[in-house]
Amino acid sequence: MRQRIERWREWNERTHGAGFELRRHFFRRFFDSDLVSAPGQWRMVAAGVIGIFGSISLAVTQSYYSKYLALLELDSGEPYRLAMVADHLFFITLSMLLAGLFTALQWTSLFPGLRDYLALAGLPLRPRQIFLAKAAALLAFAGGFILAVNLLPAFMLAAVSQGRYQRAGFLGAVSLLLAAFLAGLFAFFVLVALQGVLLNLVPHRWFTAVSLALQGVLLLVFLCGIPLALSIPGFYWAMDQRPDFAVWLPPAWFLALDQTILGNREPFVVQLARVGIAAPAAAGLAAATVYIWSYWHHRVGVLETPAEPPNPVVRFASLRARIQDWVVPRPEEQAVFSFMAKTLARSGHHRLVLTAYAGIAVAILITTFAWLALGPGFRGFRVRTFALQQAAVSIPLALSLFLLTGLRYLFRLPVELRANWVFRVYEGGSRRHFLDAVERFLVWLGIVPVAAITIPADLALLGWRDGIVASALALMTALILAELMLYQFDRVPFTCSYLPGKRNLVETMLMFGAGTAIYITILSSVIAACLPEPALALTFFGLLLAGWAYLRAARLDGAMMGKIEYEEEMEPVVRTLDLFGT
Repeated sequence: MRQRIERWREWNERTHGAGFELRRHFFRRFFDSDLVSAPGQWRMVAAGVIGIFGSISLAVTQSYYSKYLALLELDSGEPYRLAMVADHLFFITLSMLLAGLFTALQWTSLFPGLRDYLALAGLPLRPRQIFLAKAAALLAFAGGFILAVNLLPAFMLAAVSQGRYQRAGFLGAVSLLLAAFLAGLFAFFVLVALQGVLLNLVPHRWFTAVSLALQGVLLLVFLCGIPLALSIPGFYWAMDQRPDFAVWLPPAWFLALDQTILGNREPFVVQLARVGIAAPAAAGLAAATVYIWSYWHHRVGVLETPAEPPNPVVRFASLRARIQDWVVPRPEEQAVFSFMAKTLARSGHHRLVLTAYAGIAVAILITTFAWLALGPGFRGFRVRTFALQQAAVSIPLALSLFLLTGLRYLFRLPVELRANWVFRVYEGGSRRHFLDAVERFLVWLGIVPVAAITIPADLALLGWRDGIVASALALMTALILAELMLYQFDRVPFTCSYLPGKRNLVETMLMFGAGTAIYITILSSVIAACLPEPALALTFFGLLLAGWAYLRAARLDGAMMGKIEYEEEMEPVVRTLDLFGT
């Protein structure tokens, strides 16, 4: 085995022709970008992601084992059969959502870009070779991702459901794997075809803006769909229904294909199974056709057409300048504030990350209100129960948490490292003003918009008095959160190199999950409990105000010392306890 591995490594290190090398180049660089300090650094993050999925898989396996152990002990096999169908539908739907989420994240890499052509321009390659190699690498990467996502759940479900009511065995695992794989490919092909249509119908100078807007919408849709898909196993009792609208639901097509392989010969199921076979083939053919059709149009547009879209906000420049002068009065702060605002306005990668954070928040809120509406004690949104009050308060809390966290993470991602020399030159005596500009940006673009959006919702759900109280308390918690995020933040956003994977991803996710649970669940319960008691609400507001004042004073005292950070490095083996910064 060791000799075979060595032979494979030697073969892999040799050059194998232009096509092979191009495909290998694109395959290895799908997640590399200018946002990281060194190529390949995302492998550390990938290792953490694998660790997270492994941990989740163990927990899910144990849960399913207990579930089917209880079902197999029942006298009737009907609950077992319905639960099995619901779980198959869940994994098929999840496969489509994850494939769509993967495609949306790689939205700008579905077709070769200007950087690909320019980076390879010095080699004896034809544009057609670059285009086809990118398509082959994308298909291989997407197929491998979809297969990896569905392989473990398919065989795990077959293994834990073994018993007297289990008739399919290995065939059940294969049928679920095939149906989920085809479902994921269908979602992938549809989105590739959609972007190909945009390439040919939208003028190139408008394509960037339209494509980024659509990418944000797709991210929100798929992120919001994942929590809803998690509720599918709970609707096992509806798996015997045959609604007419199932013809228009893609997950139902592939569930029917799965059930047909397992022996279901109902005419309605067979009809949907045929659609489940034809749909991926038709979507793949459409994607290939549009991909080929886009070759000449896309190449000419990328290489010969200016990529800058028209800026419709130029006419409001004077009004924007007046508002900025009022919000940020000092010239040093204006420089940093304007740099941050223009970076977010121009960088599609940064807007994508911020959209992902916002999508997670919206997904949590949708799930909360969906479970509230489906609960047994729900009597409408006009009846102000404690559960409704808690859900209403969680709206500003969730949005502020994820928006502020997203902005804080975005501040670490660089745009153009060579531009930080401007801030290096003027850092002496201006460090405090640079950091004050970061605080103003976080408040005016991270807290104020959330308050403006959520106050009407709180007023509508809670009434005038309770809505104003809940909004004021949520605003103070957001201000405290902003102070915590800016504590020991010693850099001008977008100007410092970024090194992902410095902290173990499992540890990061556990900390963020615990923080999310505390911030949203516990705080929403406390605020909802304060609404009926004005004295209690006023006391809690005073405590929050005092905490915010203390944290702000401590942060401002620390802002007078140290230097701005422009190069992020791995944690040292021997820690200095920040002695050099003081």
